[in-house]
Amino acid sequence: MLPSQPSFELIALNRTTFGARDRDIQSVQQTGFAAWVEDQLRPPAGDDPALDAYLRSRKLYIQYDAYDSMNQKWPAVNEQRPLQYLWTSAKELWRLNREVLFRSAYPEQSRPLDELTSSVFIRNTHSRYQLREVMTDFWLNHFSVSLYKGFEVIWSLIPYDRDVIRPNVFGNFRTMMAWVATSSAMLKYLDNADSNAQHPNENYAREVLELHTLGRGAYYGKNSGGADVSALGFTDEDVAQASHALSGWTIKQGWNTNENTGEFFFNPSQHSDKAGIFLGFDLSTLSGIHQGNKVLDIACAHPATATFITAKICKHLFGERPPPAVLARARAAWVKHYEKPDHIAQVLRAILLDGPEIGQGPQTKVRRPHERWIALARTMDAEVQPSTQYYMLNAVSDGPFSWPTPDGRPDDNEFWLNSSTNIAVWNHLLYMTYSVMTVVDFLAQTPLDIQKSPTLVTEYWVGRLIGYRLSDEAMSALTIAVSRIFEGYGGQQFFREAFGGKFISVLATAPEFVYH
Repeated sequence: MLPSQPSFELIALNRTTFGARDRDIQSVQQTGFAAWVEDQLRPPAGDDPALDAYLRSRKLYIQYDAYDSMNQKWPAVNEQRPLQYLWTSAKELWRLNREVLFRSAYPEQSRPLDELTSSVFIRNTHSRYQLREVMTDFWLNHFSVSLYKGFEVIWSLIPYDRDVIRPNVFGNFRTMMAWVATSSAMLKYLDNADSNAQHPNENYAREVLELHTLGRGAYYGKNSGGADVSALGFTDEDVAQASHALSGWTIKQGWNTNENTGEFFFNPSQHSDKAGIFLGFDLSTLSGIHQGNKVLDIACAHPATATFITAKICKHLFGERPPPAVLARARAAWVKHYEKPDHIAQVLRAILLDGPEIGQGPQTKVRRPHERWIALARTMDAEVQPSTQYYMLNAVSDGPFSWPTPDGRPDDNEFWLNSSTNIAVWNHLLYMTYSVMTVVDFLAQTPLDIQKSPTLVTEYWVGRLIGYRLSDEAMSALTIAVSRIFEGYGGQQFFREAFGGKFISVLATAPEFVYH
């Protein structure tokens, strides 16, 4: 018999994973939520062994025609090829983009992105360390980089995901900021790699302050009217000074050094020496790269940054109105543990363990399209496969790395609840239940002793996807629909055709599935 209300564990896991499965709930009920959180906060350096083995065993289809011209020539390709670029070094990826694949067919040029996109769906679904996946998704959106910038950025996204974001999701924020600010992906995406002494990049400096650290709410406009607002926020003058300080932060790209490796380096010839007062500190007392590092030190440690980012984390977990007590605990933990190597983990402990709110309703946060896809894949125990079809979510602004601007996707219900997005998502969810992206055997997953009962089949799969009983009206309507399909298809055919393609995708449109 299904419970009438969601349990603490169901609510908590739906907020801290990409979808609570029945066995996850049972495990946490046995060990306790605190023990689960502590385990999640101590993941291995890379993928867990089972996930790593799975990724290394996967193949992704690639096909293109032969081509022969004066400058380009390649044979036809039609094969299932193992994933390879996920483990290739950043330096080698930069070389391949520049020297080899730039002269290859488009599917070869886009292959690293195809592999990375597939790996996002696979990791989000199959990783044991779900909290790391949720926070990786959060930080990749906070430090958003778009694939639409071009191939130099595209080929930098694998190391950006693998080497910059993932190892730092539970670490120290200032350390993460250093990795982001010196990554080829961010430096090329926001053009700071091309800044110079004559034209320092104010756009990048503004994004550092407005999006990455203090937040838009801390912007005080052109000037402060003579008042010192540095303790509260920043002005256009602070942006200008930061741009001078961060000029010269670039990558080795041939024209500015003898090497073309895409690696970060500080180039004095691209650095402006005109930096002055930034948020109350005189940058002219420092020189070279130390000026940019000081900008990051000040911005990351600013009180507005603590407020902005902790509120953003809480909103990501709870929805648009996080409990005030959670907000207060998160900010206090941010400040208290700011210099610790597990800074962000300590903030998450305060959010998740220092009060009961994470497992309490109401459940008001809408799963965006990607989250709905992964939640369905997890709760129906799909085996997610590499595919180029994942770009379908780009059409609803939610494919990996597909948000076009540096502000990142909105975390607002209204944005994801418009009718056109919902219709597209419903179609995607219907398609995924029988597409090459997922392997699902509904018949094998349904207990043998209930396979002939429409009522028990309905209850079983509502329990799998939702975790508790829907309204009497909804349960009755679903049972009637299943009964009619049983009559039309009968027995095992029901599971192999109508069930997978219709019933499961209908359940995934229920408000109880959409909100978490």
